[in-house]
Amino acid sequence: MKAESVRILFVNHTGAASGAEFALMRLVEGLRDDHGVAVACPSEGPLADLVDAAGAPRFDIPAFEASLRLHPVHTLVGLAKLGAASAVLARLTRRFRPDLLHANTPRAGLMAVLSRRLDGPPLVVRAHEALPPTGVGEMVRSVLARSASAVVTVSRDTARRFNDGLDRPLARHVYNSFDRRRFDRHSVPPGAIRDELGLRPGAPLLGQVAQITPWKGQDTSIRALARLRDSGLDAHLLLVGKVAFGGKAVRYDNHAFLQHLHELVGELGLDDAVHILGERRDVPEILRALDLSLLPSWDEPFANVMLESMAMGTPLLVSEIGGGPELVEDGINGRLLPPKRPDLWEAAARELLADRAALGRMGDRACEATARFSDEAHVRDMLAVYARVLGRPVQGARARSSRFVRAAGAPREAIVEPS
Repeated sequence: MKAESVRILFVNHTGAASGAEFALMRLVEGLRDDHGVAVACPSEGPLADLVDAAGAPRFDIPAFEASLRLHPVHTLVGLAKLGAASAVLARLTRRFRPDLLHANTPRAGLMAVLSRRLDGPPLVVRAHEALPPTGVGEMVRSVLARSASAVVTVSRDTARRFNDGLDRPLARHVYNSFDRRRFDRHSVPPGAIRDELGLRPGAPLLGQVAQITPWKGQDTSIRALARLRDSGLDAHLLLVGKVAFGGKAVRYDNHAFLQHLHELVGELGLDDAVHILGERRDVPEILRALDLSLLPSWDEPFANVMLESMAMGTPLLVSEIGGGPELVEDGINGRLLPPKRPDLWEAAARELLADRAALGRMGDRACEATARFSDEAHVRDMLAVYARVLGRPVQGARARSSRFVRAAGAPREAIVEPS
């Protein structure tokens, strides 16, 4: 049977530009020369600008940013928004007539489920994060398991958790790619961040690039740094990222957590050693300048900053819970550590900083470990999912560079995940 091109309508529930949306745009770039693609997303927010800059067709839908937790008021408001967005998506589907719907998040998946007719196109749901183990989270998982033709997660661990207890395992993993041109250790020089902050040359420099939210564990990084400095090491910590999701519909009060981080820095006497930088456009240069990159998340699905750090030759200390062990080999190209244990993070960092030769070898091996995470592999693996769902061969596609980020002029600070 001859391989054919397909029409794909990508659906995103929010207009924000976070890790899920950047991954979506890389996929759109890789597919649009050979397939008919369009993106349905809210018109307000940077995602619409990215789609327009990429030259892909875009349809406007209302935002659906409700939290996956029960609330006497916000849940009802969220359901109303879900219904309104689903009605608009149903009309767009009839207009675009896709061969399949690709929902870029579980929330977008709910929207697509409600919008589909009995004879509507098959639905592929991309899960960039694990659904919370709550009543609402389990309900969403049940709906998607019954209604989606495929659920595609960003790591084996996230797929395992989605499939846990299901009669018929549905989820499989496909790793995201990352911008290999932008995060190339051979072409990106270390940034002059030490000079910018007035630090002495050669001062040990640790960093965490992530959205500001409790589950990313920036407080663990701060407490680990305090221990390092108590041991006599003149180390500094950069926190790069912003509050990407806020408001009453978000699971955590992220603005309050940011305030807590500032207070913690003051309580520990680290005002001159912890540098909360917010959003930055020079993330590759910052990662290149770091001695160690930290990601002490409680439960990390598979953040792209792991790939970006390692591609820059910066060894990564990452949580042993979640997708980190699928990339990092403990003691070889990074370290795997339990979350919420700043004493262990401090000990691992101190040991590595004391042996610069070993640190350099670990950085080399870290860079080598990212070779398999390419745009070509991402597109190929997603096309294999589409072919299985459609029951017919699907034409291959050429992966393209991520020029949409530069064309839109969007700041590319931290890879962040929905809260």
